[in-house]
Amino acid sequence: MDVDYPPEAIAFRDQVRAFLAEHLPSQWDGAGALPPEEREQLGIRWRKVLADRGLVAVSWPKEYGGGGLSAIEQLVLAEEFASAGAPARSENDLAGIDLLGNTLIVVGTESQKSHFLPRILSGEDRWCQGFSEPDAGSDLASVRTSAVLADDGWLINGQKIWTSAGPTANWIFVLARTDPAVARHRGLSMLLVPIDQPGVVVRPIVNAAGHASFSEVFFTDARARAADVLGGVGGGWSTAMTLLGFERGSQIT
Repeated sequence: MDVDYPPEAIAFRDQVRAFLAEHLPSQWDGAGALPPEEREQLGIRWRKVLADRGLVAVSWPKEYGGGGLSAIEQLVLAEEFASAGAPARSENDLAGIDLLGNTLIVVGTESQKSHFLPRILSGEDRWCQGFSEPDAGSDLASVRTSAVLADDGWLINGQKIWTSAGPTANWIFVLARTDPAVARHRGLSMLLVPIDQPGVVVRPIVNAAGHASFSEVFFTDARARAADVLGGVGGGWSTAMTLLGFERGSQIT
């Protein structure tokens, strides 16, 4: 399909091409042509360059540190990055920016936004998604991971599976059952949980090719702060649906 781009989009395309020519190595053949260690280091440097230029979270409003780009500008940027073979974003960024970050902007409290959004942009917080469970499949209303509010925060127990980028994440957003006495959809909450604690164990799932794209995550009296409930206590179902709406446009599966 032919697309007629407005003059401002054509001008933006020229800016993107100049940016790529400046920041990608000469005689660039794509990240796949590099050895793994060199590719990883380039990815770190590339992410910093994008962050400095407001291009890590291009769809976020500028007031939250994003690029504030229009839909047509996002399309142009994606086209040029793909054409140039620019380094792909990490799965942690896809989960943290496309899914959690966008959801925070829509339903998060001002305190949650001011705390988490800058840390997502900087890469200090690396996120993964804790939805699927061994006996629940795609039926999110059947999750059994439980969370109980104690005096000093939430105590979480249960298991998640098929967690993308779990070993490289240090935070996980978890759909948990906080009220077992009400209807399945109403008793859920989405908790923001640090992985670097004794109560969380991440176990990679290694496939036949020796790769570990997914993980199991186990919670044994894991802790989350009382305030780190996204969408409010009991609002987990609607919050999850908001997040999954953003997932449609991301590379997370």
